[in-house]
Amino acid sequence: MYSTSQEWVWNFGDLPSQLTNPDTSRVRVVSIPYEGTVTYGRGTHQGPRAIIEASRQLELWDEELQCEPSQAGIVTEVPLQCLSSGPEDVLKQIHEHVRGSLDKATFGVYLGGEHSITVGVVRALVDIYPRFSVLQLDAHADLRDSYLGSSCNHACVMRRVGELVPFVGMGIRSFCREEAQFIREKGVVHQSAFQVEHSNEWQAVLESVLQDDVYLTVDVDVFDPSFVPSVGTPEPGGLSWQRVLDIIRFVASRRRLIGADVVELAPIPGLVAPDFLVAKLVYKIIGYATMFSQGKSTSGQVAPTVRPPNSMDLP
Repeated sequence: MYSTSQEWVWNFGDLPSQLTNPDTSRVRVVSIPYEGTVTYGRGTHQGPRAIIEASRQLELWDEELQCEPSQAGIVTEVPLQCLSSGPEDVLKQIHEHVRGSLDKATFGVYLGGEHSITVGVVRALVDIYPRFSVLQLDAHADLRDSYLGSSCNHACVMRRVGELVPFVGMGIRSFCREEAQFIREKGVVHQSAFQVEHSNEWQAVLESVLQDDVYLTVDVDVFDPSFVPSVGTPEPGGLSWQRVLDIIRFVASRRRLIGADVVELAPIPGLVAPDFLVAKLVYKIIGYATMFSQGKSTSGQVAPTVRPPNSMDLP
């Protein structure tokens, strides 16, 4: 599992060649180290590499799922180097890259970089999937129409996503007056971190709102800063590791995940625990997506055989 080479390579999980074959792998990891509109702490452009570096230390056996998700095959692309010609042009580059390599037979995981990359990915998915919704795990609403002169700022990402597809936010605990008014006027569905941590109402919300196909976007500041301090805009009162997994597992077991992004990790030199947590999160998402999809019917329901023998009691 551990690399003996001194040369750094882009290989999530440090997998052997038979598990990184593009012709047979079911998962594609795409790094998008773009950081152009962040407004507080910086360093998100280093996030993808830190995640992949930490993933080399993962144990590939998942004790919850009783399998090795890596056996689905994981191809790690070289990073997409976005030209710094302005946020809108960057989103066009992401859209074109994802659209050109998108394959319904593979599960795409996109590592940011700042949260604005989600808009480019969702635009590409709209070209392929006639109906889907987005699940946002985030500390911030990200619903400004424009910020610092740009409608493509990372503070506007869900406003832009909502112009394309329905979405629901979980873990939200920070927004401005403009966003609060927009949420009321448009009936934006969301659950605060307090609601998610202290009740199970979020399950009914997700069941009622999400369509059969779901794209997942995770801004890692959804976690409480005690779990992940390595973010540009930390907010106290966030979600726990287990609750985040509860949400993703719940959705993957009842809907079809068509892709995911994990964004906004800003690594702190010498502090590796958050990097490893995020790498583990990516691996858990891959496990849930590839395992549960094996039993999905066209309606999005899960066949009874999707749960492996001797697995934990999943909801």
